[in-house]
Amino acid sequence: MTKVLETDVLVIGGGAAGTNAALKAADRGAQVAIVVKGLLGKSGCSIFAAFTPYFTKTDEQARRNRWRFMIRYYNHYLADQEYCARMEDYMCEEFYPDLERLGVYWRRDAQGNLEMINARNRSLVAHKQGATGPILLEKRRREIQRRALPLYEECAVTSLLGDGERVAGATVLDYRTGEFFAIRAKNVVLATGHSDYLATRATGTREQSADGLAMALRAGAELANLEIQWWHVSDVLAPKSWMRYHLYPNPLMGTLETSRLYNSAGEMFYEQKTHSPGASAPYTEQLRRLCLQVQAGKARWDGGYTSGYDHIPGDIIRAYQHQAKVWGKLGLDVARDRIECGITMHMRHGGLNVDTRTMATTVPGLYAAGGLGCHYLGGFGPASYDGKVAGEAAAEDALRRALPRLPQQALEAEAARVFGFLQADAAGPRPMQAKLRVRQIMWDLGYIKNEKNMQAALAALQEVREQSVPRLRLQSASRVWNTGWLDALDTCSMLDACEATVRSGLNRKESRGPFYREDYPYVDNEHWLCRNIVARVDGEWRSRQQKIEVPHLPPEKNREPFFEADY
Repeated sequence: MTKVLETDVLVIGGGAAGTNAALKAADRGAQVAIVVKGLLGKSGCSIFAAFTPYFTKTDEQARRNRWRFMIRYYNHYLADQEYCARMEDYMCEEFYPDLERLGVYWRRDAQGNLEMINARNRSLVAHKQGATGPILLEKRRREIQRRALPLYEECAVTSLLGDGERVAGATVLDYRTGEFFAIRAKNVVLATGHSDYLATRATGTREQSADGLAMALRAGAELANLEIQWWHVSDVLAPKSWMRYHLYPNPLMGTLETSRLYNSAGEMFYEQKTHSPGASAPYTEQLRRLCLQVQAGKARWDGGYTSGYDHIPGDIIRAYQHQAKVWGKLGLDVARDRIECGITMHMRHGGLNVDTRTMATTVPGLYAAGGLGCHYLGGFGPASYDGKVAGEAAAEDALRRALPRLPQQALEAEAARVFGFLQADAAGPRPMQAKLRVRQIMWDLGYIKNEKNMQAALAALQEVREQSVPRLRLQSASRVWNTGWLDALDTCSMLDACEATVRSGLNRKESRGPFYREDYPYVDNEHWLCRNIVARVDGEWRSRQQKIEVPHLPPEKNREPFFEADY
């Protein structure tokens, strides 16, 4: 008999969105339980957070610059602009003081105003660039522990359970012990992030197998804009284990300079302050320029180009950045040498289709917060705002209703699916082989897309689903710390998420941001400024488009060539 726990609000995920959702739901008086596949505040995307944009209502010029950054450069006009306005108010009024109350140290001047870093774009940091996230999340982790909120770490949620009318909870596998149990909840907040580990080179961590996307898809939720998948350009190529180490193209602390990218001939082809000074996160412009270098034979997607800081005095880099230590570990001098780079799949704009006033999805009882949504690309501040909205909305609704019925038949079916993978066979194909094959398929699909290669990717994913998954066998049938068992479950999530992503890409007949279709090489704001929605209902794929309103910052052109656009 499967053990069933009960709570008002179940939060799945332990990053910026999940931790804030749990705290804000508890503030509203709801009972909260938190399940984290890794460790609370110590895994996933938020631990890579670098800096926090500084929001203020008093500086109108900074506000206008910020709007262009948020809507144009960062979200390619696909952001919910009214959400941006509400999120900005939250950042100004609540975000910084909230973290300060938890013990984060922000520098302030004699008048009590927050002090910013010395750069063209106004931002705050709690430590050297690339290390702000762990500091902020450690404060949230300690607060959750202080309040003794029920916390289940290193536990994988395997499915959402519904009673036919709304989500009623979830099933959980504690992979440390092998215990399988269910949590019955009035409302569920999904906050599993968006930095999915779905390609051969990716910035995500091992546990990021797109479980949130897959579970929501199987529960009938709508997903949108999944094809708007960012890639890093300036990540270290070798050693392979360092592939998520990013050489920031952003403005550097302590200087107005930025890193540079050089092709195989030693020619500089990208520098943020020169080529896109208005965008403090210029990853899509880097991609376009690298694509042109690849097409010219002067770079490859997996190397043949370099990044470096050798144009900046070494003492500045050593004082304000941690990159100097990385150069040293490779036997290089940060003031003289450059590092070969390759692209890596990074976070995505797309995710679950939500009402941004409450973060409710299209399935009653299910909310989504942070990078799992499709309305804003992410960041520690916006993800925290999502968590606040989702946590408060889920709690207020939960306090007005009784616990829903937990469907016993669905619970038993999920238990049978999970334990069906617990079969050992020395000669059988391993789940890790299937995972690596899925990542290779998405890597081969790559940045340049068209009808033919996306259809080929769909066929390859279907082959893994039909030919490999039923034959998967483990090295051991032990329930304790059996990572192969977890890999088998991950493979199913990855296949669902990747299929949805490719189908969404086939639907979008344009190029935009990090999404490049060579058979539709135009940004088309007249027809494709929308949420490109997919869903799977009773095994059948459905799609529709939902227009995005642009009340504050409309695009300047209805249509323009992709390589001439700057967003």
